[in-house]
Amino acid sequence: MAWWGAGIGGTIGLLFGGPIGAIIGAGIGSTLTKDSGQYEHLGSDQQRQIGFLVSAFSMLGKMAKADGVVSHDEIAFVDGFIKRQLELDPKSRQVAMEIFSRAKNDNTSIYKYAEQFTEIFVLDDAMRETIYRVLFMTALADGQLHPAEREILQQLPLYLQLSDDAYSRLEAELSGRSRSGSGSQSRSGSGRAASGFSENLDASYKILGVEKTATDAEVKSAFRKKAQEYHPDKLASKGLPEGFTKFAKEQMQQFTEAHDKIMKSRKQNA
Repeated sequence: MAWWGAGIGGTIGLLFGGPIGAIIGAGIGSTLTKDSGQYEHLGSDQQRQIGFLVSAFSMLGKMAKADGVVSHDEIAFVDGFIKRQLELDPKSRQVAMEIFSRAKNDNTSIYKYAEQFTEIFVLDDAMRETIYRVLFMTALADGQLHPAEREILQQLPLYLQLSDDAYSRLEAELSGRSRSGSGSQSRSGSGRAASGFSENLDASYKILGVEKTATDAEVKSAFRKKAQEYHPDKLASKGLPEGFTKFAKEQMQQFTEAHDKIMKSRKQNA
């Protein structure tokens, strides 16, 4: 998928200003215009798409550098995200990695990028939650969450205007997924298995953003709301890359699994 088209010139940074515009103006703009040869007006969907991707890769660069060193696993994760999720063409991959490299080495705080990202997608909770998920997964790419990374992830919800429990919910989901995957081959006793199921069930409630005391109707309503927000067609209508809708579809699967797990548990205990 090409997202740097002929209409994207060196002056694109002026459309955004702030740290995103600065990243483009620092040299990305000239890279973008090497093959263009012409300037065209960018539509709002194109601006949002570019704004999302530039800020996303800028924050990925900051997140990867949070613990002082960018590991090979973190670079591999970002490269895999570019190739498999966004399906960028070679030219776009080159630009994306250049944004990643420039941002991780500049002096701008990740929170400044997050604030501008929020300005662009202030009405799109799904976009802001999704970039937070991507950053969380990047931090975990090397198998552990370093103190500096944890601090950033705990602070980011404020700048992305996410709910106060955003960190605990996503941590519960990713940790629960890890325990569930390893537990399938475990020979631990029934007591530990029951504890693991309880923890996973707790994570399911957090994923949907409802309390354990929520009625069946409230659980279903929360699930429908999440599914609607992350529906690929809805995201595509906002002008975001096709690859991003694929990532949102994976997130939707988490909501489906959480809903099904809760309802199955309630039927068993009825």
